[in-house]
Amino acid sequence: MGHVDKSLRKTAVEIQKCTHGGRFAENIRPNMIELLDFSANFNPLGPPDIEAIKKIAIHAINDIEWYPDNRYPGFKRAAAVFAGVYPENIVPANGSSELVRLIAETILDVDDTVILPQPTFGEYELNIKLMGAVPEHIEYRNVYRNVGSITDKMLVALKAVFICNPNNPTGTLIPKPELEKLALKCQENETFLIIDEAFIELADPEHSMAVKVNENPFIIIMHSLTKVFAIPGVRIGYGIVHPDVANRMENVRIPWNLGTVSTALGTWLLEEHAANPSYLERSRELIRTERDWLMNHLSLMRGFNPLPSDTNFIMVRIRDFSMDSREIDLRMRSLGILIRDCGSFRRTDRDYIRVAVRTREDNKKLIDALAESVTQWGKEQAEKKIDEALHQGKIASRTNCEYYPCHFEGQDCTFCFCPFYPCNDERTGGHMVERSTGGQVWSCEGCDLVHRPDVANLILEALMACEGKPEDLKDIWKKVMEPML
Repeated sequence: MGHVDKSLRKTAVEIQKCTHGGRFAENIRPNMIELLDFSANFNPLGPPDIEAIKKIAIHAINDIEWYPDNRYPGFKRAAAVFAGVYPENIVPANGSSELVRLIAETILDVDDTVILPQPTFGEYELNIKLMGAVPEHIEYRNVYRNVGSITDKMLVALKAVFICNPNNPTGTLIPKPELEKLALKCQENETFLIIDEAFIELADPEHSMAVKVNENPFIIIMHSLTKVFAIPGVRIGYGIVHPDVANRMENVRIPWNLGTVSTALGTWLLEEHAANPSYLERSRELIRTERDWLMNHLSLMRGFNPLPSDTNFIMVRIRDFSMDSREIDLRMRSLGILIRDCGSFRRTDRDYIRVAVRTREDNKKLIDALAESVTQWGKEQAEKKIDEALHQGKIASRTNCEYYPCHFEGQDCTFCFCPFYPCNDERTGGHMVERSTGGQVWSCEGCDLVHRPDVANLILEALMACEGKPEDLKDIWKKVMEPML
């Protein structure tokens, strides 16, 4: 392709596609019993009424012989009622991704500067760059702690500020009063404040800034039905803006960007749940309960530090863990669980993962799979260390060990990993304990046998004699360990 690059738009050649979660289809394998997707953040209740949705979709198919009304009056009315604004404030979109593109096409010129707190949703930066504008990265946590960190001096030179609220991937929500202060400063400096509220209904809709658009033409709000109603296969979203800005966006918008089926489904979902909010109320309650449970169990895992979240996903710092985000992602995939490797977000390196909040049954499977991946990794590291010892013919004492649950603070392990684990022989002093993440596991805390250099060297000599074949461990146990029990 290089030979045609010089004839293409420069920004299109330079841009790299964003990485996203929700890559369920590409990870399905033949004969795979189950695949759970914790990489995408949908409402854990699932679609509100799948049978009603099917009926509406089938009925809408009757109209596919005609173009939909490109003005989308019914959809705009439904979205306006749901958001608490007016139909003239609504701009239909084919999901959040198209809406980001439409906003960028409407307001950005070449060399405009746009503030982009990081880490955040990658499509913002892609579309800023596509328009030839310049993203200025700042620390999201500084904005989250104090929106005043975006000063008038900064705003006077800017075209726009992007704020994801709640933010993806951190899950944190900036309170409405704080955003109102920032919006006023943006208006005074004629800087657009673009607020992506894709997750606001799953966090706290009281903090939505939608009702402010008519008094401040520099506020642009983004809403999506994908996350709220768990319908990623149907692309539906909408912008909420001042009527003057909406008119300009309507002129730029691709005609018929919502198809017949998506228009019918979107209109019904918005009308139904504006009139009866019980589904969304139950969703938020489930998210709060399961998020607390998941936060607690993640925090019990050595090296995992889940960050506070206000919505339906949790970002987990794993900087103190022995695997990076890429390796955890790969190991979890092998166990049938998809998580989000946050390495593609700016300012996260390979120190973070993100997991969705799902039902209790699924959340337990996530915790079990994480524990299993840690166990697999520990065994591999143990085999590597034992192999090194076999070749060196000696054992070095270690005061720290990454392997869990065979690690207890203060132990001085001569082996990185006991080759007999789990021996399940209580004569050693070991016993079953309740694992901090749930379930029982064999604990070596009361066993000091392989901590003794003389015993460790006897084991090593036996391993060297049989070349460390796992099938010979029973014989080594009988020869070395049984006499001491």
